[in-house]
Amino acid sequence: MRRVLRQLARLVEISVTLNSTLDHERLLQHIIDTAADMLECEAVSILLYDDNKEELRFAASTDSNWDQLQEISVPLENSLAGNIFRQNSYLVINDLKNDPRHFQKVSDELEFAPQSLVGVPMRIRDRVTGVLEGLNKKEGEFTFDDAKLLSVIASQAAVAIHNAELMNNLRVAYEEIARIDKIKSDFIAIASHELRTPIAVMKGAISLCLDGIAGEMNETQTELMTDTLDNIERLNR
Repeated sequence: MRRVLRQLARLVEISVTLNSTLDHERLLQHIIDTAADMLECEAVSILLYDDNKEELRFAASTDSNWDQLQEISVPLENSLAGNIFRQNSYLVINDLKNDPRHFQKVSDELEFAPQSLVGVPMRIRDRVTGVLEGLNKKEGEFTFDDAKLLSVIASQAAVAIHNAELMNNLRVAYEEIARIDKIKSDFIAIASHELRTPIAVMKGAISLCLDGIAGEMNETQTELMTDTLDNIERLNR
């Protein structure tokens, strides 16, 4: 009972934290650190689906070889993470060495020997967006309870990551609007400056004509010159 209460308290804590920040990196780090602690395992990773390349990419990991992990893509076929993603279902495996679905490239690149795994899909409504997985239980084996616990974390994480991405997209959109507005303002300023000189020249010339040869113009000519001057004033404004 004490263990269950402790887990519930941690789940409330992670929920509060995930809902109080939109910092993408901080979110991911908090998710994997909390999951690793609650599952009592050696490593936790988040893999998100890349729509363009149709593969999974590591978004965060407790593994120290993070730079190498970022370069590795995980296929949807012939990988445990891909199987979790495609089947939209959890996996608990306590003998990875004999599972043909294990994607060996990650182990070879990092020189890390995974022995056991628990993995769950990350969902936004009915859409699977990625996979949250834990590796190498420190004591004993991964259980169905571990999968349930990880599923709760994954659900909270998926929503938090989605909201952070939406806010980031909104920020980028606002920055683009501000950039376009600056271009518009700069254009108006330049156009105004470039128009001001010829407008002043035309205004001065017509004013001189009206003052100097007003007596030599008939009523129609005077009216045309006056209308022209009025339009120049309007253009200047």
